[in-house]
Parts: sequence; C-alpha cells; structure tokens
Amino acid sequence: MSSYSITGYFMKTIAYAATLIALLSGSAHAADLYRKAPPAPVNPVASWTGFYAGVNVGGGWSNTDVGYGTTDPVVAVFFATFGVDLPANGDRTGSSGVLGGVQIGYNYQFRPTWVAGVEADFQFASINGSGSTSYVGGLALSSASQDIQHFGTVRARLGYLATDSLMVYATGGFAYAQLNNAAAMTVAPGATVNLIGGVGTSTNCGGAFPNTCFIGSSNSLTPGWTAGGGLEYALGQNWSLKGEYLYAHFEQTVTAAAATPTAGTLPNTYTAKFATDLHIARVGLNYRF
Repeated sequence: MSSYSITGYFMKTIAYAATLIALLSGSAHAADLYRKAPPAPVNPVASWTGFYAGVNVGGGWSNTDVGYGTTDPVVAVFFATFGVDLPANGDRTGSSGVLGGVQIGYNYQFRPTWVAGVEADFQFASINGSGSTSYVGGLALSSASQDIQHFGTVRARLGYLATDSLMVYATGGFAYAQLNNAAAMTVAPGATVNLIGGVGTSTNCGGAFPNTCFIGSSNSLTPGWTAGGGLEYALGQNWSLKGEYLYAHFEQTVTAAAATPTAGTLPNTYTAKFATDLHIARVGLNYRF
C-alpha cells in the first residue's frame, strides 16, 4: 500500500472519530436540556426558640354536675317534701358550642429534640346547655343552666421533636372562664307552697304567686385549671400548624333565693354547686418571630 493511501486512510479515520465525538457531545447536551430541574429545597427549621403568636378555632363541650345543699331548715323540709335528697340529688347539664381566639407564647429549644415554653390564650365561646329533674310526678322541678361566654388559659408546654418539623407536646396550667350559671326550683300549676321560717324568712310560690319558688344566678370570672396536649408542625422558618386538646375544670356556687318572700321577711335560700368539666378541641396557626 502506498504512503498516500495510508495517509488518506489515517486522515479519514480521524475525521470519522471527530464526527462521532461531536455527535455524542451534542446528544449529551440535548439530554441535559430536557432533564427536569431538581425541586427547590425546603428551608429547614433552624430552631424553635423564640416568640410566636397566632389564631385558633374549634369546638367545646362540657358536662356539669350540679349539687344542691342548704343550711336553711325550712328549705330542707321543702326539699324533703318533694323527695329531693340533699346532697345526693342534683342536676346534670350538657353544653356544647363553638369557640375561637388568639394565642401568644415563647419557646426555648434546650436540647436537639426538646422544647420548653409558656403560652397564654383567650377564647370567645358560645357553649351552653341545661338540665332538669322532675319530682313527685311533676309537682316540683329543679333546673340548672350554664353559658360559657369566654375563657382563657396560661400554660407551660413541654415538647419533643419527633422530626425537625414535628413537635409532640404536653401542656397544663391555670384556666379561667366567664360562666353564666343559673338554678331554679318551680312547682306545677295548681300546687301551692307557703313556707315561714323561725328567723323572719319565707317562701311563697304557686296558687296566687308565680310558680317559681327559688331562683338564682351568677355571671362571674371563675378560676380553674387545665391540662392537655397536641401536635405542632413547622411550615418552614416562621409558620406552623397545630392541633390541640385541652381539659379544663371549674367550680362555682350559686345561691338560689325565694322568688316571692312575704313582705318584711328575708327569702329562704339554697345553694347549687356547679362542677364543670370542659373539653376543648381546636386547630391553630402560629407565626414565629
């Protein structure tokens, strides 16, 4: 083979190789153009430490046991006449409704997976209900009602970070509620009650008088306690969602007095002690500063 043929063959081989490399390089570049861009990374939660504030909405339901008692011997006779066994007999109210409010707090992350803090909240509520008991075939009726208008809590929180973004926490502390509690005792139409005590007291109901024998109410801020827990999930650096359950307990005593005492006398009285178990379920949105 001549030197010219060898040189020509060699040059053709180089040209073919260069063409092949160019084609492969172009294909790889095209593949890069069509390759899907990786998803944008989510900013991790650097720390749970700091102040936060937020809003919440949910529902509440309560069970209230109402126990009756008296130191008035005339009223004790009245209750015994109608088969009311003091203090064993009483009423039970069931209440439910909606609630919503705001919260503010502070967290401190003191270990990689532990968070401690304190939170205060204020709730507007419409949680109400009533209960009653009939005695002696309906000749007498005791009744009690409750309306929770607003309440709030101041609580400590202790949380465990299941992940960097998910905190499981327990909470408990002080609670207060604006309770509107009322109690009454009535007699059926046709029944007449006239009671006179030995210390210038009296009670009149039925017949020519109204059928309500005793009535009383209290609308006051009542202290109590609360405990519960929840989950909070961080949506990046600043926002978080939470779901929470709280149990709260309140006690309030209402004095029910004779609705129509005889002129010049003091009304006979009895007491109704309201022991309220309030259950709260709510979801909230927090912003961390």
